[in-house]
Amino acid sequence: MKLKSMMGMALLAAAASVLAWGGWALYRERYPSWYEEVRLSDGRIITIHQKRSYHSHYGTLQSWVTINLPELGGKRVWYSRLRPQRVDVVDGKVYVFGKPAGITKNQYYRYPKNFMVGFVWNGADFVRIPFLSIPERAREEENIYPCIYTQLSLLTIQQKDMQWCPITGDRWKFGKTIKLEDYQALANFYAGLDNGTTHSD
Repeated sequence: MKLKSMMGMALLAAAASVLAWGGWALYRERYPSWYEEVRLSDGRIITIHQKRSYHSHYGTLQSWVTINLPELGGKRVWYSRLRPQRVDVVDGKVYVFGKPAGITKNQYYRYPKNFMVGFVWNGADFVRIPFLSIPERAREEENIYPCIYTQLSLLTIQQKDMQWCPITGDRWKFGKTIKLEDYQALANFYAGLDNGTTHSD
C-alpha cells in the first residue's frame, strides 16, 4: 500500500513537472525575452534586454527594451507597440525607434509618414519625435535584433554581425540597412488599405 502511495505521489510530481514545463514554454513563446549586445554609432557596445508580446500570426504586439546608459542615468525601459529597430546616442541624446506591425498598430501611431516611429529621452521618459529629426547616422541601419531570438544565451555582436534577420518584403525590401524610400512607400500602402493618408511624423 505504501509503495502504491509513493508511486502515486511520484506520478503526480512528474505530471506537475510536465505541466510546469509546458506552461513555461507557452509563456516563453508568447513573451519571448533575451539579452543582446548592441553597437552604438560612437563605437560603444552595450547589453540590452528585449521582451516582446508576440503572436505567431500578427508578430510583435508590444515590446519592452531595457537600456542601461549613463545618458539615461542608469537602466530605463522603453515600452512601445512597435518592433524595436535601434537605440543610439548622438550628442548626448538617446534615441530609439521601431516599426509597427499591421494596420491596427499603424492606426495607433496615426499612420507615420516614414513608417518608423522615433523617440528621444527627455530626462524623464521616451517621448515621440518626428522620425527625420533623429540624426541621420542614427537611422541608417538597425542595431536591435528585430527577429525573435529563442536561445537562452546572450546574443552577441559577433553572432549579429555574422547573420542578421532575413530580408523581408516583396515589392519593397527591408533588411538591416534602412532604405527610407521603401519604408515611405510601405507607409503609403498601409494608409491606403484603411482609406487614410500618412499624416504623423
